[in-house]
Amino acid sequence: MVKNHAMTKGRKAKADQAAREGRLAEAQALFRSASRTDPSDVEAWAKLSLIEKRLGRFQEAEVCARRALVLNPRLGFCHYAHGAALHSQARLPEAIAAYRQAIKLQPDFADTYYLLGNAFQESGVPASAIECFQKALALRPDFPEVLGNLGAVLLGMGELDASMAILQRALSLQPGNVIALGNMANALLLEGKASAALETYRHALKLKPDAIEIMAGLAGLLEKTGELNEAAALAKRGLERVPKDPGMNLVAAQLARRGKRFKGAADLLESVEINSLPMDKAADIEIALGQLYDHLDDPERAYALISSGNGKKARICGIADASRRKYLDRVAALCRLATPGLARVVSELAKRDRPEHPAPVFMIGFPRSGTTLLEQILDSHPAIQAMEEKGAVAAMVNSFLAAAGDQEDALAAMTEEEANRLRQVYFDEVRKHVVLRPGALLLDKLPLNTVNVPIILRIFPNAKFVLTLRHPCDASLSCLMQNFAFNEGMAGFFSLEDTVGTYSAVMGAWRSYVDMLPLDYHRVRYEDLIGNVEKETRALLEFLGLEWHEAVLKHTEHARQRGTIHTPSYYQVVQPIYQHAKYRWQRYEQQFAPVMAELRPFIRYFGYDELERNTL
Repeated sequence: MVKNHAMTKGRKAKADQAAREGRLAEAQALFRSASRTDPSDVEAWAKLSLIEKRLGRFQEAEVCARRALVLNPRLGFCHYAHGAALHSQARLPEAIAAYRQAIKLQPDFADTYYLLGNAFQESGVPASAIECFQKALALRPDFPEVLGNLGAVLLGMGELDASMAILQRALSLQPGNVIALGNMANALLLEGKASAALETYRHALKLKPDAIEIMAGLAGLLEKTGELNEAAALAKRGLERVPKDPGMNLVAAQLARRGKRFKGAADLLESVEINSLPMDKAADIEIALGQLYDHLDDPERAYALISSGNGKKARICGIADASRRKYLDRVAALCRLATPGLARVVSELAKRDRPEHPAPVFMIGFPRSGTTLLEQILDSHPAIQAMEEKGAVAAMVNSFLAAAGDQEDALAAMTEEEANRLRQVYFDEVRKHVVLRPGALLLDKLPLNTVNVPIILRIFPNAKFVLTLRHPCDASLSCLMQNFAFNEGMAGFFSLEDTVGTYSAVMGAWRSYVDMLPLDYHRVRYEDLIGNVEKETRALLEFLGLEWHEAVLKHTEHARQRGTIHTPSYYQVVQPIYQHAKYRWQRYEQQFAPVMAELRPFIRYFGYDELERNTL
């Protein structure tokens, strides 16, 4: 690097050792002494900059890095230190430029690619982040911090399996890596394994009790699982340590929201300096704030925040537009499978008694249409076993498409051998998530399985469908306002126009299925359900061939006892039935004006024009 001054060589060696062992104050003193002894020692200034950064003295870090650059602007390590100092101050464009210059001068230093990848991740450029992380790993395959952050980027893009594989590799190299443990906890939660996620968070916090992001992650999960006292205590402890921490303020706001203290919750999030946050955290804060201002009856402020947060989420996911187009193409291909030939085959098969293959009941519709509430009601019935939003149908559909493609006659021409194989694929996946109770009716709830109805019906010709409905404007608005985990199906919820386009595609598919296929289904409108739970539930149970049971009226208590609910409605279904979400869209009529022409046919088709007239 540079020729060491004879008097400073020993001090710098001791400082390096102290830095490796975490004795930062000692390393700081030694590097300062070396730089005073020889003010031209570039290495001492650059390494002092990195120590100052680790100590949280970001401006001092920048001063030291600039001093090193003045001494030797052709040294890549100086630009690396300068980038790190800028990065710590959230000056991401400047940091990225510094890292790029460092790589130009020293292309074989994996740490620079790592920090550049982090800067791209925080800037909402995931493809560039992944490229940098992969280059870092090419130089140093056993770089656990890179693996941990690569896993986080993949998780944010909805690549759950790839993310978990990377995170497991990171933890095999460094079991105590709290960053990787925190990301693994997030992945486990998305996989529906809340208990394992809690255990992972607790383990990480035990390893590093002052890790504020782990503390916030654990507190957030405790809030979701209803462990409110522990969540509140952890949030209080975290905010005492770091009052402006976005994650801790978000948890505190969620707790306040549960208590209907909407103004207090908004004040907490308004205190966070959003512009200085990484893009993913800024998006989370803005979406949560938008939801709170909706409760506070400030639709203009709510819509602006939701739109800004969703714009950031779309950038973070990186492939949102491509995923949305891919999903709409998939819906169109599935619609083509609903042919007269399939209708004839299903009608014939449905006449046959198949007690050895009891068909589940499929709860479908559109997201945010009351499916979680209705699922909790039905799961309270002793003869029903609900499975909440698992990929059993997806496994079956993907297996079918892999074998048959999207040939329009593929379903009608399917052999019974193939149908039996796909039925087995379905139940194999079901058993990964629930222990089937003998004699219980399995309720498979996943709203967007609406588009998969032709394949479901061919595999289960006697299947019953529960179609959950909500005013198309309210369903669209609620999807727009949710901070969904990213996947292909949710890629259309980042703007109102795209959300309405997705609604039109999904519910348009349903309308075509009703016209073409012999469907045995029962409609439940959210507005009717919250108006008279008993009446609507009695009618639904009669459709399912089940006797009335008073337990269904105690669904709120059942939801509290059930544990974690893996949908955005987790904190709502443990409350008594409320009416304030009904026709919420009317406060956003101005925003809906450009898309109403696309929604009006569905408003009429599902009877909401008549329902609105009767309500007035």
